[in-house]
Amino acid sequence: MKKSPIDRMMKYRRQTEPHPSCAAGGFTLVEMMVSVALVLLMMLLFTEIFQIASNSITAQRGLSENDQRARMLTTLVQADLDKRTFQNVIPLHPTLDDSLISDALSARRGYLMISENDPDNDADDLIQFTVDASITTQLLDTTPYFGKATVLGGTITSAGKLPELVHPNQPETDDAKISADNTSQSPYAEICYFMRGGNLYRRILLIRKPLDLETTITTQPVASQDPALLPGTVTDGLSFFNPVNGLYSGNFWDDFDFSAFRFSSIPYATFHDVNSFNNSSTPPATFPLGRPQHRFGYNHLTGLPREYVDDSTGTAQFIGRFTHQETSDPDFLYPQANSTVGGGSNPMNPSSSPLEFDNARNVVSQYASGLRRAEDLVLSNVLSFDIKLFDQAAGQFVDIGSATAVDYQTSATPDYHNDNPNSTTFARNIFDTWHVDLDIDNADSDNDNTTGEDLPPFSPVNGSGVRIPLSAIQITIRYRDISSQQIRQMTIIQPLRHLVED
Repeated sequence: MKKSPIDRMMKYRRQTEPHPSCAAGGFTLVEMMVSVALVLLMMLLFTEIFQIASNSITAQRGLSENDQRARMLTTLVQADLDKRTFQNVIPLHPTLDDSLISDALSARRGYLMISENDPDNDADDLIQFTVDASITTQLLDTTPYFGKATVLGGTITSAGKLPELVHPNQPETDDAKISADNTSQSPYAEICYFMRGGNLYRRILLIRKPLDLETTITTQPVASQDPALLPGTVTDGLSFFNPVNGLYSGNFWDDFDFSAFRFSSIPYATFHDVNSFNNSSTPPATFPLGRPQHRFGYNHLTGLPREYVDDSTGTAQFIGRFTHQETSDPDFLYPQANSTVGGGSNPMNPSSSPLEFDNARNVVSQYASGLRRAEDLVLSNVLSFDIKLFDQAAGQFVDIGSATAVDYQTSATPDYHNDNPNSTTFARNIFDTWHVDLDIDNADSDNDNTTGEDLPPFSPVNGSGVRIPLSAIQITIRYRDISSQQIRQMTIIQPLRHLVED
């Protein structure tokens, strides 16, 4: 059949017109790989941004927390120094102050001492002093000091027992709480700041202020409050701490955060009270704290502080004072009894108690088992703790014994030193407010403080020969912020104002 021209035209048009594509929809492999790569890149960028932001927040939080700790520490140190009992910081002089009556010494009670050791080492300084939280109405902070106290005699209340078996006169009751809680308080204390192994410590030992009870005859805790049974001395057979009675045999500085000492004539713990602040030549207390041998950290026989312990290589390491961890060790026992390790006897005496310092653990090896670890720690990651005195002759703050010092260059009492065996010169760099009756060197061999008294190590005078007080100290603490790895520094310039007169 012959096709018409129209049929031939339609066939041609159908052959030349484009047909719709029948290919399946989707991405090629290359497109997929490019897309995944872009997504991963974006996720990586977001992760980096988040990490940077997170690290920044962490660093800022760490800096803020460290700044807060620094402010708290600054406030703490300044408050303690304002409460010091030795307000008018002119060291006592045996030939000039011996005739002064107690009223004239009201602003020079207790003591303040600063141990410099090596002037070129900012990690071996120490400051120790006595405080009274209520010393003046000008203080905004009159908060008392708190510490641990263990119940003596099994009870502090009557509970139907005979009067002679009731024990209200003991440290646990000094906070006036009827029920025992193993804590106590006092407005008085000994305080010591020192650095060891990157840690800054603040050791507090309360000084007893017993309740004002009619039956409180002595500051020393006794097993009876019946006056008819008391001879009136701390060595009577009723004392809790007299080992003859067997009424107490614990580890004293694990059970009591109180200032106490042990003397040859009273071979067991004896508490200090407010009378121990009196520095007159005839004090009402037998054991004034102005005499170094009655203080915490000192050898009670020689009056010299123990600040160094040799390590395993025989190298002297600065320990400052024994920490809570060490004095709470079951073998420490002093001053209630002799230590049972390290040669025994008095751990404050290097010759009778050779100890070894563990550098890795930052503790005296023989007393490493105490459970009260870090209770006296106030700041960690400390790099330096430096104390300078304002030297009026030099016109600047100086390290004791340094080349820039004038008033505090050379000690007048070389026999008053710590136990640093490496340098007799460095060991003499100690400022002390002293006592009017103090014979450290015992040059007259009479073992009597009332004759042959020594001069204080440093007691500067002005151009007219008048003795002048230590007017200010500067404490610089450098520490590392772990979160940011930055080294921070805080400086405390503390004027030693005479607040009692202001």
